[in-house]
Amino acid sequence: MNIYLQRSFFKKDGSRKITHPWIFQSSIKSIDGTPGPGEVVSVLDSAGTFVGYAHFSPSSSIRARIISFDKDQYPDEKLLKSRLLQSFQMRTSLPTGTLNSDSARMVFGESDGLPGLVIDKYGKFLVAQFLTAGMDRMKELIANFALEISGAEALIERSDCEIRKLEGIGDSKPLSVGKTEGIPEPLVITENGYKFNVSLAGGQKTGFYLDQRVNRKLASSFISPGMRVLDCFSYTGAFSVYAVGAGASDITLVDESKSALDIAETNFKTNGMDNVKKEYIADSAFKALREFRDRNRSFDFIILDPPKFAPTKASVDRAARAYKDVNLLAMKLVSANGFIATFSCSSGVEREKFREIMCWSAEDSGRDFHIVQSFSQPVDHPISLSFPESEYLKGFLLKVY
Repeated sequence: MNIYLQRSFFKKDGSRKITHPWIFQSSIKSIDGTPGPGEVVSVLDSAGTFVGYAHFSPSSSIRARIISFDKDQYPDEKLLKSRLLQSFQMRTSLPTGTLNSDSARMVFGESDGLPGLVIDKYGKFLVAQFLTAGMDRMKELIANFALEISGAEALIERSDCEIRKLEGIGDSKPLSVGKTEGIPEPLVITENGYKFNVSLAGGQKTGFYLDQRVNRKLASSFISPGMRVLDCFSYTGAFSVYAVGAGASDITLVDESKSALDIAETNFKTNGMDNVKKEYIADSAFKALREFRDRNRSFDFIILDPPKFAPTKASVDRAARAYKDVNLLAMKLVSANGFIATFSCSSGVEREKFREIMCWSAEDSGRDFHIVQSFSQPVDHPISLSFPESEYLKGFLLKVY
């Protein structure tokens, strides 16, 4: 079955323009037949020239996601296995010490030519998210290929994401393949010399924020012995563990999830950090920051790693207000010559937009802030130049003077 687009994807000399893998409903002129969820369709431009093979999603505004731009590479089992093998080999062939962890993202959706698929490795186990109709349709095949390629003991599915509702596939019985009865709960992973307890079955996303590995180490290098640290949206306290390792003497963790804070406390114990002064606040970070302001509390180093405020471009304005509010509150709390490590994982908020929001916040705070370090995502979360949405994680280390 074919999808015909409104415009041409080719230059006058016949060469293809760099093409975004998403085909939105608004860009489609007509469709031959009635392809079902996850079916492979041929995408043709307005001149009838082949653009690529795509997975069809009849319920999504992203009506098709291109798997292959090569007419001779139909997205069959052979191509799927080849893409998975290439993705795993990219991570396992990195220079020694690049990851410095036993856990990493092995498949990163569109950046690896596999739209809608995420696979994370935690030690000997894999956790997968099948987020689109096309990947959901092939998940058993993918799971078995991934185990074969990786040599992992088991793979479990954690596809409990809102995007599946937009795809019209909703919730389904989670897939599990391999020796799943052997997965510890929690599982202890290592990262840059620290140990973290991870719940593969019940943690957020796939269990842990692997994408902040490099940023945790980099941010902690600016922490001096004796600093008072505030970790907002702390989840299970990974940034805080690094902060204590760097010499922080006083840690305040804020997260709405009491169970996440319980794991954070376990992480401190696992790393032999029982003697540091710690405070756990199970509440909204916005509320906690306002209460700190009203009580004239201050901190030497503040970490802001909020959840995704802008999952799409349509929610950027609302997200911008939330980012401004939380950063403005932090800017009023940080002590003289202190630091704020602030992040956005919203793909809808581009780096320059996030920097602009920081400028607005600093202006309203009435204080002089400088960017002394920029943050991004690590090598196992590669950024595709033809898919700018893959650059989702950005951040700045701000210093107040």
